[in-house]
Amino acid sequence: MRHLILVLSLTLIASCGWHLRGVTSLPEGYRIIHLSGYEKTELHSNLIDQLEFNGVLVTASAADAPVLIRITDYLVEKRTLSVNSLGQVSEYELNGYLTAKVEKQLDGTTHEISVQARRTLQNDVNNVVATQQEEQTLRQDLDSDLRTRLLRRLQNLDDQ
Repeated sequence: MRHLILVLSLTLIASCGWHLRGVTSLPEGYRIIHLSGYEKTELHSNLIDQLEFNGVLVTASAADAPVLIRITDYLVEKRTLSVNSLGQVSEYELNGYLTAKVEKQLDGTTHEISVQARRTLQNDVNNVVATQQEEQTLRQDLDSDLRTRLLRRLQNLDDQ
């Protein structure tokens, strides 16, 4: 009886479309990739980790990969969203932009992918350290969102 319940539970989970969070299945043509641009940033190393987690082989040389991804632009800007009655900033908005060029060496096609994400930061003028820590956490979350959006766009690239 236990085995029947276990099998039914697994079948139900598999049939409902549930997937492990963070897993993005890329098309077969994107299983071997060379990544360049912004090499000395945390974004680059985290993107490599995320690609490898999704079963992609990231090569050290561009000659070894049929697909080249070059991060051409990465920017996180911080702007004032609102101020309080004393003229102090009470909210900031963090806007992240990521642009990458994807080149398939076999047929020479090139696609440009641009993604963006946004977060709001509450500024507590009485607790600067906590606000800085919250900003650092939001920037990491913003980077994660940009990486996920880039992978989703890669996933749908062959459909275009």
